[in-house]
This record gives sequence, C-alpha cells and structure tokens, in this order.
Amino acid sequence: MNQVALDEGVEIGKTFAMSRPSSTTFDLVVVGGGVIGSAVAYQVARRSDLKVLVVDKAAGPATGSTGASVAISRCRYTVPEVVRLAYCSQLAYRSWGDFTGLDDPISDYTQLGALWVFDRSQSQLETEYERLRENGVAVDMLSRAEVLNRWPELDLCVEPIDFGDLEQHRCRQGDSFLFENEAGIADPAGANADLVASAQRQGAEVAFGTGVAGLVTDQGRVIGVRLDNGDEVHCSLVVNAAGPWCNEINQMAGAQKRWTLTPTRIQLILREWSGADPRLPITFDGSTDGCYRIERSGSQILLVSPEIPEFMEPISDPDHFEVNPDRNCVETTLAAFQHRVPGIKHVGTSTGLCGLYTINEQDSHPIVGPSEVEGLWLVNGFSGHGFKLAPGIGAMVARSITGNDAPFDPDVDDDLFALDRDPLATSGGVFA
Repeated sequence: MNQVALDEGVEIGKTFAMSRPSSTTFDLVVVGGGVIGSAVAYQVARRSDLKVLVVDKAAGPATGSTGASVAISRCRYTVPEVVRLAYCSQLAYRSWGDFTGLDDPISDYTQLGALWVFDRSQSQLETEYERLRENGVAVDMLSRAEVLNRWPELDLCVEPIDFGDLEQHRCRQGDSFLFENEAGIADPAGANADLVASAQRQGAEVAFGTGVAGLVTDQGRVIGVRLDNGDEVHCSLVVNAAGPWCNEINQMAGAQKRWTLTPTRIQLILREWSGADPRLPITFDGSTDGCYRIERSGSQILLVSPEIPEFMEPISDPDHFEVNPDRNCVETTLAAFQHRVPGIKHVGTSTGLCGLYTINEQDSHPIVGPSEVEGLWLVNGFSGHGFKLAPGIGAMVARSITGNDAPFDPDVDDDLFALDRDPLATSGGVFA
C-alpha cells in the first residue's frame, strides 16, 4: 500500500497499536477504518450507548483511499441535497475541534476558496449560483476581470483540451466563473486519526491489523463477521465501509448487485511551490477535468491528473496496484497545469502518488443504507467524494441506526443514497 504522505501531519501508513476485540459480541461492527468507517463509528458512538467495533486489516488509518485523498472541501454539486450534505461536512471540518470533541486535533482547515473554470453559459452559471446560495454556501459569480484582478497568473481558457492533438488546441476565454469563498483543505490522514480517537473516546473499539475473512449468517441474515484469525464476532448490524474492498465484503453476503462500483487508480502529482509563487485558489479545470490546490505547508502544489480513461485505471485487486504515477501522466498533468498557469516556470522536482477511488459507474454518488440482505448496511462507492462528505455521511447512517440527532447533522433525508434509488443527476464525471 501507499506509504507517502501528501503533507505534514500523520504519516500515511503509520502503525497504530493493534488489538483484538475485547468481546465476541457487539451491537455494530464497521468493516473499514478509513475516514468513512471512522466517521460512522464516531457518529454512532457519540449519540448512543451502542457497543461499536471497527475492524480494519491495515496497520492504521489512512492506508486506503483516505491516505491519497485530495482532502478538498467544496460544495458545488448538481443535486441540492448533496450541496447541503457537503456544506454540513464543511462546517464540521472548519470547526474540527468542536465537531470531534478533541482539545488538540491533528487536522485543521486551510481556507483557500475554490474557483470553477468551466465552460458554462450565463444562464447555467446563474442556476448553479442560486443552487449553492439557497443551500447556505458562500458563493460569488466573478467576471473575467474580477478573477484576473485577484489571480493575474491564471489563464481562463474554457475550451476542452484534446490531449491526443494538443497542437490543434485554441484557447477560448470564459466570461464568468463561480467562486466558493469558504472552500478549503484539511489533513486527510490527520482527520482519519482524529475520528478514530474521537470514536474511541466515546467508547467504540477500533482494531487495526484485524481483517474480515467472512460474514457470519443465520437463515439469510448477517449476524456477525469472521476475522482473519478465525474468531467470530456477533452483532446486530454490520456496516460495510471497506472502500475499494467493498465488493469483496458484499460478495460474501451475495449483496449489492445493482450498482457497478469499480476500484479505480487515480494519479496525483506534487510539484514544488515556493513562497514567491502565487497563493492560488483551489482550481477546478474544465478544460482538462483536473484540479489543483496548494498543500497546507505551502511548499508544494497538488495536481490531480486529467479525468481521461488513460489515467484512470480499473483495478481488480485493491491490494496490488502501481503506487507511482505513470511518466506520461506526470508530463500531461504538468502540461495541463502550465496551460492554466502559463507564467509559472517549472523548477525543482515533481513527485507523486496513486490511490484508489471506488467509482459508482452509474451516477458517481455513493450507496448508503440497508442492503437487500438483512443485517448488512452499505456505505460504498464514493467516487472520490468520500472525504468531502464523511462527517455528514456518518451522521446519516448514525441517525438512521439510533434515531437520534446531533450537532453538525445534515438537513437531508437519510435515504438519499439508498440502494433502491434511481441514479441521481450529475454534471458528469467525478465532479458530480
């Protein structure tokens, strides 16, 4: 697995003290201790007396998808309910100590703002602006002159780039752009570790180094998990929050055959960034379907590769994939960034890492809630949105299980992402 940290904070892959469960009986077992699983555990534990156990075969938090998360908090989505879900999660990240109850959390929040450089008509932009504003998001619609006055280094081309024929590209400047004022970034590994600590503080048990070899069933109902050492842990409910390993868990129960959830290798490039370089906003690049954002340290800028099939490889075994970016991807991503910020000279070295999204091929939104197999709940298929939505997703699951509300809960129906729903509207691709 990937052992490279995106920024200072908790080292990805850091080994935590391993422990076996203290009991063979719990109310709730969460499979997966990443940001989603730990958020579910914390949200259930903070509002109930249920006995909660999290099991994860990894040595510690942030060794799966969470560790390679871009950790951007933004709220522009096509579906209003998802806007509200993202916004409530952003409020949690912005008030992380209050949300987690920790006096000295590892993660923090760096507000950078998010600029959407997309090819949209004035009417389309106004619709998106109203959707964000009506759901609580601090958003502006900026003219080309206003954007360039703030960030003169940016090129505001909105013409899509054909990477197979770059010489034919002709820039076409956009006229108006959405800007999310309060968008920002957190520390993905640190936030994961904080949620683990918060869940434990509320009485949950977390057992890293403890894999699930099977599900225990009785007359078609899931009643527990069989651990990799052969022990059985019985419970009333199993929550599958196993990220790119989710299909393996679902197959153990014969569950979730409606949606296609594909573990997909994504490639991230880190480029040196000095104090003399401009403090750019998070930039979503409609010409390439990539995005860029400065690291919390300020010494690097993170470039997400263009969303083209060549750079998004389906992975059959999440335990084995290439963790270093492809040379062609590095060169193409740097060229795409140079197109967006043409005046910045490339100096120093570029590094990178790869992680896994679990992409819902039908609508890029997750499946959250009861499966068709009694006793098994799903929290799967986030398509790169897991970190953005994790606090709110944890609340939705916990509220459904316990019936109790808590601060920072989202104003959305808990069945928003139900297994039997129709595909939700999306603007296309992982930007949703």
